[in-house]
Amino acid sequence: MMTDIEANKAVARSYMRAVEEGDIATIEALQHPECTWWILGHGDMSREQFIAGVEGGLLTAQRRTAEVVGITAEGDRVAIEVRGEMVFPDRVYRNEYHNLLIVRDGRIVSGKEYMDTKAVAEAFAVQGSEAQ
Repeated sequence: MMTDIEANKAVARSYMRAVEEGDIATIEALQHPECTWWILGHGDMSREQFIAGVEGGLLTAQRRTAEVVGITAEGDRVAIEVRGEMVFPDRVYRNEYHNLLIVRDGRIVSGKEYMDTKAVAEAFAVQGSEAQ
């Protein structure tokens, strides 16, 4: 029998696999309808805002990898470290992420995502906007 902690870790792994596969239906299904997010550099987001960002951002990549490099859980909290790479037509974006997910009854009820904001800025800088 799987413990709650092991079940919560499985939810986190399933979520990361869905991100890697671009499976928006699973990404949505793994989140509680009242799920909230906080993303470093963006602040608080509703479930709807978060999903729209995923669809308009990372799911536009031609290829995605999300390698889980560490996972720790205690109670309803799951900390998952991920090494990501996204290949877009005009660039490759690589970053390291730390997600803290609160999982209850098999669904994510809140998430916090930390990453290297310099890597984000460099990968998604508006071309031609450098100071002259």
